[in-house]
Amino acid sequence: PVYIAYFTAAATNGAGTDCQGFENAKAIFYSAPSGAGTTSDCKLQESSDNSSFADVSGAAFTQVTTAGGAKLYVMDINLAQRSRYIRLVHTGAGASAAGQAYGVIELYNARYNPVSQADTAVSV
Repeated sequence: PVYIAYFTAAATNGAGTDCQGFENAKAIFYSAPSGAGTTSDCKLQESSDNSSFADVSGAAFTQVTTAGGAKLYVMDINLAQRSRYIRLVHTGAGASAAGQAYGVIELYNARYNPVSQADTAVSV
């Protein structure tokens, strides 16, 4: 899932990603704050039911500020240590909060190979 957040002084929850059947994930966060004094924070949350989410300890990206300019961050996630669902949460702040933030979660290292078709022709 991808989320796009236009800065406000509030939290924006990304959609929960079902990680069942995968070993790893990458969370990608891009932020471009543009309002005077704007800050941009993004963190990872997890849930066993895709309803009630909690912060993952130590899984927050470095804060992005207008003064520091646009930033791109990538976080590797070991799904063996996480609940079934994960999501990103973005919070913008500042009196003139403005800008955009993007978040993506990519799953990889599937536990099982996909079903494949034999390439042999079958006559009936």
